[in-house]
Amino acid sequence: MKRRIRNRALRARSGMTLIEVIVACTLLAITFTGLTAVAIKMGARTRSNAIIEQRTAIFFQEVNRLESMPYDSLTNARFLQTDSVKSGKGYYVWTYSVGSEQYSNKSGVLPYRDVTLTVTPRLAPTAIQTGTIRRSRSPFSSAINSGA
Repeated sequence: MKRRIRNRALRARSGMTLIEVIVACTLLAITFTGLTAVAIKMGARTRSNAIIEQRTAIFFQEVNRLESMPYDSLTNARFLQTDSVKSGKGYYVWTYSVGSEQYSNKSGVLPYRDVTLTVTPRLAPTAIQTGTIRRSRSPFSSAINSGA
């Protein structure tokens, strides 16, 4: 008799109930939903970082261009203007703003101009990078920096 009761108890517990399956599927769905949200945030952050890296590369490319130009050509609108460059999957708009020539009060200091450079990604127009580059006239003249 005890053996019969024991066999019935074992038979009754030999499978999974529908409620156990539903609870397991619910927990799995909640876990996958959380992991999907994390994956989406990571993808957005990676894209944002790529835009910022490319914007910074364009910014320094334009700074190098500006620093290689002769001082006298800083007022020439032919070289300094608004334009856009494609880098990666997006376009980046750079703009120059050339200040007027200024002189320091110290004796022997050469004139200088402040040039403001702004780079704006079209994919993320709020991620603007702006910098001011101070350019001064060279203290000597040679064939390399004559501006001719």
